[in-house]
Amino acid sequence: MTTVSATRTQATSLSATSSQPTLRNGSKGAAVTQLQNLLRNKGYNISADGDFGPKTEAAVKKFQSSKGLVADGVVGPKTWAALKGGAVSNPGTPAGSKQVTAYVQGKPSTITVVPVGNGKYMRADAAKNFMAMQKAAKAAGINLTATSGFRSMEEQKVLYQKYLNGTGNLAAKPGYSNHQNGISMDIGGIGGYNTKAYNWLKNNAAKYGFKNDVAGEHWHWTYKGGGVA
Repeated sequence: MTTVSATRTQATSLSATSSQPTLRNGSKGAAVTQLQNLLRNKGYNISADGDFGPKTEAAVKKFQSSKGLVADGVVGPKTWAALKGGAVSNPGTPAGSKQVTAYVQGKPSTITVVPVGNGKYMRADAAKNFMAMQKAAKAAGINLTATSGFRSMEEQKVLYQKYLNGTGNLAAKPGYSNHQNGISMDIGGIGGYNTKAYNWLKNNAAKYGFKNDVAGEHWHWTYKGGGVA
């Protein structure tokens, strides 16, 4: 006899026709985070928290409808295929976008990153908000630049080894840096704490979803979600 769990928080079952799990409202885990990142890359303003709730379900239904799929909020093989195939559907995404392997708490997923200047990239939603913040800062006479955005596993390994050797700045263990998820940015043009640029960011960055979240690093800002872009 097959036993079905009474709680929806474990409502994740493997599809017989896909290596990806079938997800629905109530599912939790790394596959949900991957789903949420794919939706965020396509312009849906949801959190990538691994919890498939009403907001994620609404985003799935909108995406399914936009692709001519049955808008039932259940992520099966056809929805996974639509999410992973084709170009980013978010209008206004800058040219030069690319698919990369990102990491959250050591778990890999595929995200879209877009250029933010100086050859640097950020996850699509973070990039839009960074560039909006950059534009607003410029209007206030402050020139913010991208000095480090998304990092590949190889890049993070190099920085982490330098940190271990005592020849580099603090760096997270490979697979565990927010730079590897495309949401952290090292910002140039700040010049330190108590500068005009830092005070402007302190007063305005939250409007764009950014937070200075590493003590002692005035240049390190992470996109936490939301924002005006």
